[in-house]
This record gives sequence, structure tokens and C-alpha cells, in this order.
Amino acid sequence: MDREFIEVLLPISGMKVEIYTYYLRGERKKIEAIMLESAEFEQDANGTPKLKKVDASYRTKMEDKAVLLAVKKLVDKEGKEVKVEIGVFDNLPDEDFTLLQASLPNGQLKKK
Repeated sequence: MDREFIEVLLPISGMKVEIYTYYLRGERKKIEAIMLESAEFEQDANGTPKLKKVDASYRTKMEDKAVLLAVKKLVDKEGKEVKVEIGVFDNLPDEDFTLLQASLPNGQLKKK
């Protein structure tokens, strides 16, 4: 299935990023599963589930997964395609990454 995407030019690095305009259901489930897997529950004496602890890094893991699933293609300023992997995004200037994040699908229905 071909999906609609937008192209975003990152101002500092000069990279072009093709970003899908929406997530597929399975992709959304993968992102949300990270949060669920980071929580540990126990039951109290009445059998009621109680949150025991949460791995605080779940937000960063969700953010990384959201970027990896939304980016279709990444091209450097010389026009060469770059492998889409988290290390590339970790090395972007903050301003570029902030723009990239703002361009990710937000889960809202698109109005025509």
C-alpha cells in the first residue's frame, strides 16, 4: 500500500526527510506497546492490580520508535540516501530534530 508522505527540509543539517502523514494501525500498536511493557504491576490483598514501578525511559523509546516508523526516506545535503536508523537522528542538531518531531503524524483525522 502506498502512503501519502510529506517532505521536510531540515534547516541546519540540510537533510531532506520524507515522512508518512499517518501511522498504520500496527505501527501505532508497536509504539503504544512500549509504554505498556515499561510498567510492572502487582496485586494487592484484594486482587486489585497496583502499579509497582515504571521504566522512566519509555518516553524516549516511544519517541524513537515513532520517528523510525514515520520516516520513509532520509537524504543528506549531497543527495545521497541515508539509512534510517536512530543513530542518525540522535546526531541531528536539536533544531532539526524538533522540526522533524513536529512533522510526525499526530493521530488526528485529516480534514479535506
